[in-house]
Amino acid sequence: MCISTSKELVRMIKQRILIGIALTLLFISVALATSSASSNVIIYAFDQNPAGSDDGNEWVTFHNPSNESVDIGNWTFESTHGTTAIDWIAEGTTLYPGAYCTYTPHYRWLDNSEEAIILRNAKGEEVDRTPVVSDNENDNRYWMRNNSEWTFGVTELEKEELWSGYVKNVVDGDTIDVSFNIYDIRRVRLVGVNTPEIGEEGYEEAKEFVNKTCWGEAIKLDVDDKRQYDSHYRILAVVYVNDTNLTEKLVREGYAEVMDIPPSEFDSREWEADYTPSPVIASRATNI
Repeated sequence: MCISTSKELVRMIKQRILIGIALTLLFISVALATSSASSNVIIYAFDQNPAGSDDGNEWVTFHNPSNESVDIGNWTFESTHGTTAIDWIAEGTTLYPGAYCTYTPHYRWLDNSEEAIILRNAKGEEVDRTPVVSDNENDNRYWMRNNSEWTFGVTELEKEELWSGYVKNVVDGDTIDVSFNIYDIRRVRLVGVNTPEIGEEGYEEAKEFVNKTCWGEAIKLDVDDKRQYDSHYRILAVVYVNDTNLTEKLVREGYAEVMDIPPSEFDSREWEADYTPSPVIASRATNI
């Protein structure tokens, strides 16, 4: 009887040891998988000197190229040049496989020269770091990851798509700053029209009209697929506010004149039956 009891005791001890080993291996595999997925999160793109004011407009985009969801809650991203600025990602934030997320702190946190960004996990361990770069152009160009290298410029937007965003700032009657999801603040030039420049008659009226019509509003952009950017790297597009063509409305209400500059997929002359550009508008056409 004692022998049988001893054998049973040994068997139970072995079972517990095996269960303990199995659980340990499981915990290790989960930890390794989590660590591996976390290490795949990258800094995808950022703009340290956006068009217009830097305050509240500088942005950084993170990307999860792995096949695993990653909890990035309580992670931090920080600048490195001058006074270090640190921002936290909200607890419970999940970056799903293939997903992007963009953060735009409400203050200026990046220097225009010799700046780099560090991404850290909740333990304070470095996950990714950008190279030290500069951007003194104050336009839509930004730094983006291209495989193992970083390039400065703009990317071609997907054609035949309507882009959604909201108007964050009105620059003048034909130029607005739009907040998007992946690439945050971008400057947009209304294609096919021109409004008076600052100091010219009608400037304030045109700007105020656009301000009342679309500031803070959700909009859709029909980007000109034949010429997506102008010489100042502004996105060229027809803007829709509540399904109303703002570009056409500016012409019909008398705040803008049609200015047809090929190549363009839009025939802006259709917005005004009797199109006759003024000498001022015509002389500025070559500078757009």
